Amino acid sequence: MQITDTIKATATPEEILHPGSRALFRYWEAVRGEMSAPPRDWLDLQKIRSLVPFLFMIERTPTRGFAWRLAGTKVCELWGMELTGMPAMAQGERFERETVTRLLDGVIDDHQPFVLRFRLGSAMGMTVAAEFVGLPLRARNNATTYVFGVIMPFREANWPRHDKVTTFELSAARTIWTEPVPEAGPPKTRRANLPQAFQIINGGRVED
Repeated sequence: MQITDTIKATATPEEILHPGSRALFRYWEAVRGEMSAPPRDWLDLQKIRSLVPFLFMIERTPTRGFAWRLAGTKVCELWGMELTGMPAMAQGERFERETVTRLLDGVIDDHQPFVLRFRLGSAMGMTVAAEFVGLPLRARNNATTYVFGVIMPFREANWPRHDKVTTFELSAARTIWTEPVPEAGPPKTRRANLPQAFQIINGGRVED
């Protein structure tokens, strides 16, 4: 995995490489206004309809950790399987899983977005690189936060029929620190094991 650092800026879309990922981030920024996370009802999917097949929503569950609450058709095609209801980002090794878990926790507990890039490998030896942007989104009851975002492949996967993803390898990951106003900040309850300024450190594999 590449050396990465924390971005401390109001918004840094330059760190998001894929045009589709940038489009969603900017839309989310516009919708949230001064809130740390917009309510789900504020989304107008007609305004981002070209991104809808690439959208997802992940929830944190008491028993299964993180699970895909919703996954667009292109996200499911990228994995080569139906993802809704399945554990989220579970194909990686321990380092990948722990890193993604901490990033997802940061979205839910601190309302801090992140961007990561990764490579998926299939059972038949195919690979594809993609970008994942995770953003906080409040549930309709305003008591729960979901991880909402987009997964954009850098090329078409074109998996052979019946092939599916078996490996997940991170190449880069960054937290994007936003600055909500105090009255609209994230929930006051924090997970005890999540540092306020989470930073990914050296570790894992180095790409050839």
